[in-house]
Formats: sequence, C-alpha cells, structure tokens
Amino acid sequence: MTHQAEDSHSTVPDDTLLRLYASALVTLQAHLDEQGYLSCPYPPALRRAFDRGAACNLLAGSACWPTDLSQLRKVAQQPLATWVPDMSWDPDGEFYAAVLCDDNAITSDCQRLAVATGNPEQEIEENSGYQWLLSVCRDRLDGEQFYRAWRRALITHPVIDTPLSLLLGAGLADDPHAAQLVEAFYAPVPEALAINGELPLCTVSGTILRRRGARTADFSTECRDPEAVRRAQTGQCARRPYDPRMKQLRRAFRRYWCLPRLAELSLAAGLDKQGWQTTLWPQLDRIDLLAVSPSGHRLALEVKDYLAPAHLARRFQGFKEFADDDDCYLVIPDYLPQLVPRYEEQFKHLRAAQGKSRVRVMRVSRLLKHLRRLGA
Repeated sequence: MTHQAEDSHSTVPDDTLLRLYASALVTLQAHLDEQGYLSCPYPPALRRAFDRGAACNLLAGSACWPTDLSQLRKVAQQPLATWVPDMSWDPDGEFYAAVLCDDNAITSDCQRLAVATGNPEQEIEENSGYQWLLSVCRDRLDGEQFYRAWRRALITHPVIDTPLSLLLGAGLADDPHAAQLVEAFYAPVPEALAINGELPLCTVSGTILRRRGARTADFSTECRDPEAVRRAQTGQCARRPYDPRMKQLRRAFRRYWCLPRLAELSLAAGLDKQGWQTTLWPQLDRIDLLAVSPSGHRLALEVKDYLAPAHLARRFQGFKEFADDDDCYLVIPDYLPQLVPRYEEQFKHLRAAQGKSRVRVMRVSRLLKHLRRLGA
C-alpha cells in the first residue's frame, strides 16, 4: 500500500531521504566488509540519515522513518511501498517491492538508490582500478587477451590466498602493474568473517558466506541463485583455512562483475561444447560475448542479471554496431525467472510500452537448446 506525504510537512522529498538511508547502508556495509563488525561511533552518513528522518517524523507527526539501527534493520528488509510514505517518484513501480537489505547485506536495489545516477554499473566504470586496468590493457600488444584473462580470474577467484597465487594461476604475473591491480580490485578479508579458523564459502559463487544468526549451519550468500541460497541456508559450504594474507574482491566487483558474470562463463562453455568459437568481452568489453558456428552463423550476446524487468527494459541500449551483422540475443541467467515469474514476457511488454526497439530475450539454457535444435 502506498501513502501520500503531505507537502506542508515534508522537509526533504521522500525519494531524497530514502537515498540518504540507502547511501548510509552502503557506507555501513563497506565498514562491515573492512572490519567484519560495527563499532561506535556510527558512520557520519548513518547519523545524518537518522537526524533527517527524525526531523521529518517530528514535522509530519509520524514515526515512519527509522531513527536508530534497530528500526532501520527492520524496515530495510520490508518492501519500500510498505514504509516509504510517498512513492510517487517511482511511477513505473520499479521499486515498490524492492528491499534495501536481504540476509543482513545490502541489495542491488539499495546500491542503485544510493548511486546518484541510479546506475551502479557506472560505479565500476568510474572506479580507479577499472580505469587502471583499461590503461594497462591499451598499453599491451595482447591487451584484449590480458583483459579477458583478468576478467575470468576475478569471476572464478572472488577469494584469494595471496596476490601471487592469483597472478600465477591466471598467467598474469608478467605485467609490472599486476600486483598493484590486485590491490585495486581486492581488499583484505577481516578475521571476524572466519568461523573456528575457517572461511565458509558459497559452493556456487565462491564468495564468503555470512552467518545469519548464532547457528553456524545457517548462512547467507551474496549470490541470488536459489540453489546457492538453499545450500547456504542448509549449511552446505566449502571451507578454507583463514590466513591474514587472504583477500576478497571489493564489493562493487563482487556485485557487478563476479556474481552476474558466472552466467557468461556458463553460456560460453555451453556454446564451446556445441562447437561454436566464442570470444568473451571483445574490444575490452564492447559486448559480452561473440560466437561463430562452424557454418559461419554469428551471434552477439549481452548477458544481464537485472532482477527487475522494468529496470532492464529501460536501461538496455541495444547491440551497438553488432546489430548489423550478427544474430543478437539478450540473455538472462536461468534463475531469474524463478525469482521473477514471466520475466521475459514482462520485459517484452515493458519494452514495447516504452517505445523502445524490440529485443529477443532468452535464458541461458533455452538459448543453448534453441541453437542446438537449429543446428547452426
């Protein structure tokens, strides 16, 4: 249910105040990622959000905005439309059912609300580590190969024992800037994340699991694949002895490179098995995947892991120059339709309603089955 705020009582527009809370949660999550626990005083961004919320509550004669961490933790796990007074800033209903936190970690919707542009992928593009990577690749004769090797290494190694172990395993140790790149993309693993001297790891993504409560056999995972969630919640995990030298991917790269890109590797492997020649992230990620069949049939594929079909429908800009010569598909992970029923149908209707060009969208397994049936 959506309530309308009275203009005379509003000191800050509801969407602006909501973004303050989202930004505060992002800051709080970064603090937890770095230290493994929360200490006093709270980060300034969190205190500022509580102060603004308290002022709005006072003027409106209500208590809808959280003013302490306990209240924020409670409402952050509820759909926005149930506690944000005025949702008129979201006319398409994209965020009505969104939550800011899930299993004691911020969600991608929280990240999107916290970013001024509403595009968290831009956070990656503006990250100094990403810009440095592009600079290194452009200075190398084998820059595209280095970029692909680096991207694949990050996806398959969200947690590393030492920088050298990553570089040697991926064949990247020859670059003089490789060690500095590791530091830009990875952060130390707080000892507080270890349980009895071991790190619990997601068996699907390889990322570190967090305990959901006092029970050590009940974990949460950053991976939203329902199978990964099921395994984590039933205590199924890999374990690795904790070492202070260990590092994990920084949150932005885990969230927008590692976890969503598992579907790209799965798709590429499936096409390779069918005899296609595949190229991941050509031209330094101009597109996600190009593939050529033995008969010369060409594919240009974009793989997207957006939970909201409305967000994907609005943001997807097409296949650039590849639309002229290649058979183009927008591909989603198999688990998205499990989380959002009729995902593909919703995307198509929303795309048409927005007057945007028609796009063929298909989940990974269906595309592989479709191509195998065509015998391309």
